[in-house]
Amino acid sequence: MKESGIVRKLDNLGRLVIPKEIRRCMRIKEGSPIEFGLLPSGEIVLCKYSLVTQISDYADDFCQILGEIFDCVVLVCDRDKVISASGISKKNTIGQKVSMEVLDIIDSKTCYKACKKEGTTLVPILEDDKNTYFSQLIYPITIQGDSEGVIMLIDMGEGRCFGAEHITTLRLVSKFISMQME
Repeated sequence: MKESGIVRKLDNLGRLVIPKEIRRCMRIKEGSPIEFGLLPSGEIVLCKYSLVTQISDYADDFCQILGEIFDCVVLVCDRDKVISASGISKKNTIGQKVSMEVLDIIDSKTCYKACKKEGTTLVPILEDDKNTYFSQLIYPITIQGDSEGVIMLIDMGEGRCFGAEHITTLRLVSKFISMQME
């Protein structure tokens, strides 16, 4: 365990304040679910809880199927990292943190579409992203009214832009994932 040197006391209701520096680093905002665990050694572990990781089996299947149908990169991400991937190196992608731009799209709860050919702004997908994209379609996964992640279609060089049929497909997948979690 990495020690921060920050010590906090419980209040009379048993509450503990997580220091701002740790919340910022871990991307924990007000209302974020936190999971408590107890190690055999007696240490208490706090982890940011992700609903989207609970459906990783479905996410893997959707990524594989959509990747084959649309012949593009497909990613499913929670609010922090890539959960599932197809059409790109899984070893170098799964578990990688998403960029602040993707987090902003998640928070906006709206679909984001960009294409180099149309002159729209392509966003970095991962922190410290070195990839070059031609077209992106990012659709939020909303569970009980809260945006918990995204599903993305990414074209890295085919020269095509995603259209209405792609948006409809991602909407369907997002709705299905959302229904599995409610």
